[in-house]
Amino acid sequence: MAILGSLGGGLILLGEVLSFIHILPWSRYVFPLFWYGYILVLDALNYRLQGNSFECYNLVIQNWLYINSPPERWAKTAPEVVSFATVIPALYETAALVSALIGSRKSVRISLLIPATRHLFSLIFLFGLLLSLLPFLFPKFFFWSAWLGLFFLLDPINDRLGRPSILRDWQEGNLQNTIVFLIAGYICGFFWEFWNYWAYTKWLYTVPVPDMPHIFEMPMLGFFGFGPFALETFAFWTLVSGKRR
Repeated sequence: MAILGSLGGGLILLGEVLSFIHILPWSRYVFPLFWYGYILVLDALNYRLQGNSFECYNLVIQNWLYINSPPERWAKTAPEVVSFATVIPALYETAALVSALIGSRKSVRISLLIPATRHLFSLIFLFGLLLSLLPFLFPKFFFWSAWLGLFFLLDPINDRLGRPSILRDWQEGNLQNTIVFLIAGYICGFFWEFWNYWAYTKWLYTVPVPDMPHIFEMPMLGFFGFGPFALETFAFWTLVSGKRR
């Protein structure tokens, strides 16, 4: 695992060098180098700490666009697929590291966040369905709900299927998973934006929000969406992976 961690560090270093010296066409493809390197480094850290290792909305809401992509469709699509494939592993590796670092502490528990009423999760599912549809119907006003809808749509399904559910955690007063994935979302969000900022082929945001400070290319308000996005990712991967409670 130390060798893989070193390989990951080397990929990140190579990506940084290519970002700054701009040797085409190689500078177009640095983003996958960063994220596969990041995943390998965190996987090595998680192995050392724990002994184990682990864009259809934007077609409508158009909140970001890509620049300096190669003109050929295949050369543009293939790196995007490779890059997007890093999202779930990166979030889960980061969450595993955060969990390992705080694992020796007592689980974060509070009073019940949501009541244990019979039809509550059905209502939350309908709320999630509404939030998921609104960006398609009114993209100018409800672009933000793309960062929330899938969580409220999928998490009640996970609970019904007997799979891990953050909403169920809230009902039991357990915030451990929520805090771990929120932190992981903001850590990954920082690196997504940091590496994107220096990349030659990159995305720019066209979010319809008032002028405000930016975190690299991202408007500050938009950066807060990375936390809810991590919860959506948890709900999605829990559903498709079939993991049971």
